[in-house]
Amino acid sequence: MADPMRPRILFIGIDFYAYVREIRAAFERIGYDSDFHPIESTDFWSKTAKKFAPGPYQKRLDAYHARLIELSAATRYDMVLFIQVHHMSHANMARLREVQPQARFVLYNWDSLTTHDYRPYEPFFDSIFTFDPDDAQTADVTYLPLFAIPPFYKVDRSRPKDLDLYFVGAIGSLARFEALEKLHAFCEKEGLRTHFHLKCSPAVKLMLKRRGKSLPGITGESMPFEGIIDLIERSRGTFDFANHAQSGYTMRLIENMAAGVKVVTEKTRIETEDFYRDDRFLAIRDHDLSAVPEFLARPITSQLDVEQFSVDNWVRQLVQPQETGA
Repeated sequence: MADPMRPRILFIGIDFYAYVREIRAAFERIGYDSDFHPIESTDFWSKTAKKFAPGPYQKRLDAYHARLIELSAATRYDMVLFIQVHHMSHANMARLREVQPQARFVLYNWDSLTTHDYRPYEPFFDSIFTFDPDDAQTADVTYLPLFAIPPFYKVDRSRPKDLDLYFVGAIGSLARFEALEKLHAFCEKEGLRTHFHLKCSPAVKLMLKRRGKSLPGITGESMPFEGIIDLIERSRGTFDFANHAQSGYTMRLIENMAAGVKVVTEKTRIETEDFYRDDRFLAIRDHDLSAVPEFLARPITSQLDVEQFSVDNWVRQLVQPQETGA
């Protein structure tokens, strides 16, 4: 039974892999209880309806949100947290503020403005955070990078490394696939051992087939979390190339940094960061991979406080009352 003396959070967002469970566990560790509700379903039928019948889909989604809001009225929440908000109508947001007048409303975005423009929702929130530093300046909101969950800090770093570079991710853009093509060709030439797990939708698979493009590891399935941890423990480094236009760092970069795995990234901004170490990060320009073999062969000797990127530290910053541009 919930402790009535503990502050309580209404948490609404995408139910993405293990992250929601880990965020709620972090809230628990710092003294908050939380109730989570997915902002939308991500099952096959919902995705299909969203694509082929967007009008009826949105009506059902609005009705779901309205029910969620009325049910929430029975609980007095101290904070309402959204991770992404663009799925909810302005009318439903206004109603949620009516039924939770005492709550502090917080929005966190781990998509960039180029993917989802959340600025029309600013009046509904007391604090807004984004993972994207350029967007933070553009929208006058607070920059807060993504986080790593506890399993990445607990990996077995003593395992023998039978892979030089690995990549696990969805192919959502041709640019990402072509970057991986160049990486694979380079590693084959240099004798570097790689493992790719490239999740592709049927439409992306068809597009690649029509263009005559192929790589090892193309699949329609997501990799289980245990498989990602296994690859991290076996690999010297990972390749980081974002699916979308963004200046924010990917979850992949943060997680591998926490796990002590080297990161080859196209984000040259990283060279200006306080946490940048040249034995941990290699920023590449114009797909020039020539420095990769030497970078991977060099052991990590630098010290870095990776705990600053823990999910516990991330949630602490969300619960601290502060004003942004909202």
